[in-house]
Amino acid sequence: MDKTVLEKYTKTYGTRFSRRQKKRFIDVLNQEFHALGYESTRIEGKKLLSRAHNYLYGNMKQIKTVVVVPYDTPERKFWKQVLYFPFDGTKTANKTMVATYVPIFVFFALIFGGLYGLQPLITSTGLASLISFGLFLLTVMLMYWMMHGFHNAHNYNRNSASIAAAVEIAKGLSRDERKKVGFLFTDKNKMRYIGAAKDFANAGKNPTLICLDCIGRGDTVQIGFNPQNRKLANEIAKYHPKKKAIDVIKLNEDMRTQSAMAYFKKAVVISCGELDDAGSLCVTGTGTGKDKYIDMETLDGNVAMVKEYLHNQK
Repeated sequence: MDKTVLEKYTKTYGTRFSRRQKKRFIDVLNQEFHALGYESTRIEGKKLLSRAHNYLYGNMKQIKTVVVVPYDTPERKFWKQVLYFPFDGTKTANKTMVATYVPIFVFFALIFGGLYGLQPLITSTGLASLISFGLFLLTVMLMYWMMHGFHNAHNYNRNSASIAAAVEIAKGLSRDERKKVGFLFTDKNKMRYIGAAKDFANAGKNPTLICLDCIGRGDTVQIGFNPQNRKLANEIAKYHPKKKAIDVIKLNEDMRTQSAMAYFKKAVVISCGELDDAGSLCVTGTGTGKDKYIDMETLDGNVAMVKEYLHNQK
């Protein structure tokens, strides 16, 4: 892995939460892929007030395989233990509910508790107005927190490492291979992938999709697959440079909820983490200040695995 590329996407452009942050990142990503001869297509999707800007690099009519990378970053979680299950969207939603909403309700209780405690101290109209204005600002901030969230400063594993890996893979392909291999960077990955899956369907294309989700750290590497794609998962797994046994996991409908796998049918997803007590692949620390570490051996092994698989496709 090129350390310069990794540092660029983990540090310089490591937060991609606001519209401005995403634009700065995409401008740099465009330069990377245009220099490799890729054409780019913006796939815009929207649902109600939510709008996503997905970017495809490659010719839709020629590509046979697409490497899919989520590029936006999660909101900051103000909680000690935050769990993310890359193969199980339903479990992620259930396990992060406390980390998402309890801090908000605690803050809400502190606001009104403070108001009750300050009442005996309010001795003038001016002071009452000042306190009311302060409470109004705190309430607005609370509503923003509930609806939008605040950005997280460190996002090495989710998913800056995957972005750097995609760039590394693209640079390692020959000119002919780049005609057959595309790269899709997806926005709005918290609840659903808006736009990209529909655009592929409308184009009448059904390429093989390899999703990279948290591939930079963890003692366990697994490949999740949608029904009918076990052969693809096993084929990719055999190219790991250590020839280590990589489990392939069939993803049922509940597991695919709120993930790319719910929309991309001919797809597999590569992820790393630790196994929890139930045997589910789990990634800890994303959306917190703890997500600032990459295990280079793990990341390099995953990059080599995908690259070798692509080299061996006819």
